[in-house]
Amino acid sequence: MPVQISMSQFVSAPKAETFRTAVGIDARELIRKHGPLPAIVNVDGHDAPWSELGQIRIHTLSDRSSVREELVGFAPDQTFAYQLTDFSGALAPLVRDAKAEWHFTTTGENSTQIDWTYIFNPRGPIAEPVVWFLVKLFWPGYLKSALERVKEKAESSSL
Repeated sequence: MPVQISMSQFVSAPKAETFRTAVGIDARELIRKHGPLPAIVNVDGHDAPWSELGQIRIHTLSDRSSVREELVGFAPDQTFAYQLTDFSGALAPLVRDAKAEWHFTTTGENSTQIDWTYIFNPRGPIAEPVVWFLVKLFWPGYLKSALERVKEKAESSSL
């Protein structure tokens, strides 16, 4: 069964600016080490900003593992989604693939809510409880710290 985790962040910036910031932020700036979860240290292939379906990039992580990321959904100022495959390192025997979706909602004249959801597909029933444990224990902080960086950057850009 898939393992899902979601995180939300309110941003004091217009939706268009918040979206532009999120799709344009450098992956190395967005994903930093958090607990046992590694940082992105190198990006091969398409670099930010995301803008067209099918764009692909390979991330090398601080633990020397890698993952392939492909843009699979994109509606300007509304949403974008990407599929993660070809995990190496510790997640390779555990996770078949994962999908992440970002949704942007106007919550006021100059405020936006970002909702970021990950859905992990474990490799099988033996991997499922391990994936569940990793995702539920460590992913909230990983996502929250990344969203805080998007918030800070979007709010400083909209001043």
